[in-house]
Amino acid sequence: MTRDDLARMSRDELIDKVLADYAELQQLQVEIEALKLKLEKGKRPPTNSSNSSQPPSRDQKVNRPQDRKRHRHGPPVGHVKYERKMVAEPDHIVKIKPQVCEHCQADLTEESGQLVDVNQITELPKAKAEVIEVRQFEVECPCCGRKQSSEPPKGLEMERTFGSRLEATVVYYRQQQHMSYERTKMALSDLHGLKLCEGSIDKITQRAGKEALQQTRPIQEAIQSSAVVHSDETGSRVDSQNWY
Repeated sequence: MTRDDLARMSRDELIDKVLADYAELQQLQVEIEALKLKLEKGKRPPTNSSNSSQPPSRDQKVNRPQDRKRHRHGPPVGHVKYERKMVAEPDHIVKIKPQVCEHCQADLTEESGQLVDVNQITELPKAKAEVIEVRQFEVECPCCGRKQSSEPPKGLEMERTFGSRLEATVVYYRQQQHMSYERTKMALSDLHGLKLCEGSIDKITQRAGKEALQQTRPIQEAIQSSAVVHSDETGSRVDSQNWY
C-alpha cells in the first residue's frame, strides 16, 4: 500500500487499518517470543540427572564399545560351590524301579532291587483355596432349659468371609510387593485358583490398615525412647494425601 492509497482513505478507514495492523503486530510479537524460547531451549544441553531433578534411570544411555572388556559372569574363581542340603525326612518319597526286564521281558515287580541314586526336588504344593464352613449350634441345657451358643475362635468369626492367611496374602501382594488391584487379582487367580473382585481386595486392605494402626503407639514410643533414630524424607500417597 502506497502513500496515495492512504490519502484516498477516509478517517474511519484509516482507524480500522491502524487497528488491524496493530493487532497483527501484536500477534507477530507473540510468535517471535515463542520462537526465541524454542531457540534458547534448543541451545540448552539435554535434561539429565546431573542438571535437573530427573532420576538417573531416565538418562540416555551411551553405547558401549564392542571391544570392551567383558566381565565374567558367575561366581568368582575359587568360590566354594554351594549345594542344597538334603533333608532327613522328605514329605514324599517316589520309588523308581523297573517293572519288566528290558532284555527278556521277565516280571520284576517282586524283586527288591538295590538303591543306586537319590535326589531331592524342592517343589511347591498345588495352590488351591479351601472353603471352611463354620456351623454354629445353639444348645438347650437339659437341667435349666437355658439356650446358649459358643463364639467361634479367632479367624473363624461368623461375620468373616475370608480367612486370615488369605487376607495376609492379599495385603502382602498390595503393600509389600506394590501390586495393582488388577495384578493382585491375576496373582490370586493364577497362583491360588481364587477369584476376588477389587472391592473385596480393598476391604481386606482397609481392615488390615485398621489393625496396623493399633501398633503405631508402641512403635512411636520405641522410636522416641531410642538413643539413635534413623529417618529420611521418603513419603507415600495415602487417600490422595502426602504421608511422611
